[in-house]
Amino acid sequence: MQFQLATDYAIRILGYLYHHKNDLATAANMSEELGVTYLYFMKIISKLKASGVVRSVQGCNGGYQLAVPAEEISLYDVIDIMEGGIHINRCLQEDGFCSNGGAPDCRVRQYLVSLQGGLVNRLKEKYISEF
Repeated sequence: MQFQLATDYAIRILGYLYHHKNDLATAANMSEELGVTYLYFMKIISKLKASGVVRSVQGCNGGYQLAVPAEEISLYDVIDIMEGGIHINRCLQEDGFCSNGGAPDCRVRQYLVSLQGGLVNRLKEKYISEF
């Protein structure tokens, strides 16, 4: 399992906004400082905006800022926004596809459910304000 690069950048963008919370951050400045191409940055910030964790202010003095306190945005929230949650194996996705024919007593699946639950809980305990 590996998070997408966009998820890593999203965490960095939110951290940047947290550390510059008294200013409106422009897309050009953030993309340059974070080393993200402008177009890729815009794709990521659009997702963050659509989710409601970031807001934009229009105009010549406009920019971006957090719409939710960084102390309330967990790493899991960011992963969920960018990737639609965490599924460490195909059988744990919503459709429940099983290469083992859906065996109800599959011990591998039982272990993976526990493992994924632990990972999700740990990610829900860490907030953008901590980075």
